[in-house]
Amino acid sequence: MKYKIVPNIIAVLLALIIGVALFKQIDFLNMTVEKPVLALVYLIGFLVSIGFMIKKTKNK
Repeated sequence: MKYKIVPNIIAVLLALIIGVALFKQIDFLNMTVEKPVLALVYLIGFLVSIGFMIKKTKNK
């Protein structure tokens, strides 16, 4: 099975917003996050939104 990325506007906006929020949580100087539980929720939401963009191709 092949996978393809479908440009779903809702999933793209969701991934962009959550990705920016997750990026703001990371302190690159100390390699820590400000709120670890919130960062985990952001990461799960980001991965789910990326998952909505990946679709299986159907063979006809």
